[in-house]
Amino acid sequence: MNEVQALLDAWDAAAACGEPCAVATVVDVDGSAYRRPGARMLVSAAGATSGTISAGCLEGDVVEHALSVIRGGAAKVVEYDTASTSEEVAWGLGLGCGGVVRVLIEPLAAGSLHLDALRGSREAADDADGVIVATVFDHVPSPFSSVDARISPGARLVIGRDGGVRIEGMDGATASVVEREARALAADGITAVARSIDVEGGTVRVLIETLAPPVPLIVFGAGQDVLPVVELARGLGWITEVVDTHARPISHTRFAAADRVTLARPDEVQAHVRITPATMALVMSHDYAHDRAVFDVLLASPARYIGVMGPRERSQRMLAELGLDGGRADLARLHSPIGLDIGANSPAEVALSIIAEMRAALDGRRGGMLRDRPGPIHRDADPPECVPVSRGHLRSVAAA
Repeated sequence: MNEVQALLDAWDAAAACGEPCAVATVVDVDGSAYRRPGARMLVSAAGATSGTISAGCLEGDVVEHALSVIRGGAAKVVEYDTASTSEEVAWGLGLGCGGVVRVLIEPLAAGSLHLDALRGSREAADDADGVIVATVFDHVPSPFSSVDARISPGARLVIGRDGGVRIEGMDGATASVVEREARALAADGITAVARSIDVEGGTVRVLIETLAPPVPLIVFGAGQDVLPVVELARGLGWITEVVDTHARPISHTRFAAADRVTLARPDEVQAHVRITPATMALVMSHDYAHDRAVFDVLLASPARYIGVMGPRERSQRMLAELGLDGGRADLARLHSPIGLDIGANSPAEVALSIIAEMRAALDGRRGGMLRDRPGPIHRDADPPECVPVSRGHLRSVAAA
């Protein structure tokens, strides 16, 4: 399940029992860390959690801070220095990750802008723009300014899918500056990053995120090998649709785990299946005539990714028969043979290979072993897996 959806489900369950909650968000990272900015964890007053903000290194301490926030009602930022020396590890004090992680912990309330933004991102159509969220986690007033109003951690600006702007906890002048920066970063395709922004009377540190709708996956085919593909995609929180081009009613039962099952013969696909620029599409019917007809539809569609099961020669034959073997530029979307080269053999292994390739394609990656990747694992840092030794150094750097 998608992490945001799991968090919302946990919130709904707690709210139904009248149990208050806090949410912890990684807002900034210097150096190495297991999770990047935008990772969230919900904590209920009973201490139950949903989501993770590290590999288990920080959660216990964050829960204690979250319970304090629930009791006191004021948001705060805690900073973890996960760098350690050999002496610190020996005494069980260091985390060994080599970075600094800042976590904003704030109450989560019904009707809050934060909660509305999270829900809005999950309820959006798959071709909708994401919800842009800018969250202040630190404010440094200028000593030379006559403006003395302090912006508290958790102040927020949200740009909805319709372009409308809502603010919470910040004045209009600050919001205007933050909005410009947020829109610019979103236009550049940046999904989550911390920025320092000069505003009237000082500087604010802001986490700017684009909360995108779930990834839509459509699989054309209803064989047994589709089942593990759907299972893995659902585990990632993707929205899955299985299209049985043989229109067999039993597919509704076989693929009950999918979000949608469509019975549509190849000549009915265009009328019954919605394909958007966000669509990840797989052709897996194992019926050559059906696959070729669906292939033709997909190549004429705006689908983001087109994967075709089978050997390379099979897809080349389809292209030739469709008159599309002349090196069309949009064939860059085509992946055939499908999947990463991991030596997959069983249906489960093949599904893993396919899903891994699609995930890489979503981020513009080529796959491969991380040990062979030059430079950082993530685009802005080089985070090795966090080795939990004990709680790291903690100091509060801001509190409302």
